[in-house]
Amino acid sequence: MEPALIKHLGQEFGDYLQELVSLVRKPSISATGVGIGSCASFLAERMRAYGIETTAHELPDGHPVILGNIRGRGKDRMLLIYGHYDVQPPEPLDKWEDDPFSGRVVEDRVMGRGSADSKGNLMAYLSAIRMLSETGGLPISLKLLFEGEEEIGSPHLAQFIDSHSRELKADAVLCCDGEMDPSGRPMISLGMKGLVYVELRCRKLNKDVHSSRAPLLPSAPWRLVKALNELTDAEGRVAIPGWRQGILEPGELDLELLRGIPFDAERMKKDFGVSELLHRKVGLEALRDFLYEPTCNIAGLTAGYQGEGSKTVLPAEARAKVDMRLVYDQSAERCLRLLKQHLKATGFADIEVEVLGKIDPSHTPVDAPIARAAADAAEAVYGQKPVIYPKHHASGPDYLFTGNLGLHSVWTGCAPEGGRMHAPNEFIGVDDYRLGILYACELINRFSAM
Repeated sequence: MEPALIKHLGQEFGDYLQELVSLVRKPSISATGVGIGSCASFLAERMRAYGIETTAHELPDGHPVILGNIRGRGKDRMLLIYGHYDVQPPEPLDKWEDDPFSGRVVEDRVMGRGSADSKGNLMAYLSAIRMLSETGGLPISLKLLFEGEEEIGSPHLAQFIDSHSRELKADAVLCCDGEMDPSGRPMISLGMKGLVYVELRCRKLNKDVHSSRAPLLPSAPWRLVKALNELTDAEGRVAIPGWRQGILEPGELDLELLRGIPFDAERMKKDFGVSELLHRKVGLEALRDFLYEPTCNIAGLTAGYQGEGSKTVLPAEARAKVDMRLVYDQSAERCLRLLKQHLKATGFADIEVEVLGKIDPSHTPVDAPIARAAADAAEAVYGQKPVIYPKHHASGPDYLFTGNLGLHSVWTGCAPEGGRMHAPNEFIGVDDYRLGILYACELINRFSAM
């Protein structure tokens, strides 16, 4: 690390911390739209104050996308930085120890919804840009893309990126939306799983009726349950014909990365109160399934009466929300088509399928310059080698960068593992944020020298 950067941060960190507190205090709940416009305006204003040319693009049916551009010394290289300013709903409110948007600093933690996911990460990079600009200048030019819909699946981002592809031209993408590994080491992800999210609906009657009529009238819940049972085999693996076609097995470099991941199966079992993982997998086999196995999960199941006590009712309708994680190189569009074909082929053409989300999987090779820059920067700042995941077990809009824009991309950040993301009393440690700013500076510097 450059001594000038460390000295500058020591002198100015109080100001940088207050900037994060101010952003956390701005509600920006994408699920409801609460505070989104105000937060986007505030963020754009702060970016301009940091010397970044900034435009807030209002979307007709979505939340604002903020684009930024700042020139550096190296005019032949360009890094695109992606992040999101929207947050999850704060409910349940009664579980919070303080106002969810207080931004209070308590015991060296910045408390509040979005502090870890992902305003702390976003502000770490904006602070890094300001630091580098004030201590000799940026080594390369940067573009910034901050969206307000990541927490609801980025429904408008694909269209936006496609229509602004020329403005987003770069050499690589850095996605500042990540956390530390459970081992305490920095974490870098080189791809993400894809996703097909649907709601399956079955309606058999025009209204709920007394359950005494069950011998004569069809049951929507039983019909839906039987349809759901056709989606997986006895071991819980996806049973749709053709589903695994095109899946790329992990190569030797991927397996080498897997061997270096400190996967703690015992901690996972303890955390979730189970005696063993599915299929009795352990060690490397369990980790390989975690990252490379497609899934079919029932995320929600609704039918009939669910209040206290009893109610003898034959429900008219049943619904199930199903998320299906995809691995490289499956296509979300193709898998959706296979799902519909399978329901029809197994006699369930009456099951209605509503698409709630589609995301393709993504992949960046471990030897890509941006991946090497991130790994070197993490080791330089944190003093230990990062944990590099060949792909993240969750899903996100990474395919828009690797696929639509054709760029290499990494996901990393400074949010603490255990920072209660998506839960009450979310936080980021003050020291997590400080190190995150240094990590962002070092990553930009390292990439500029590649």
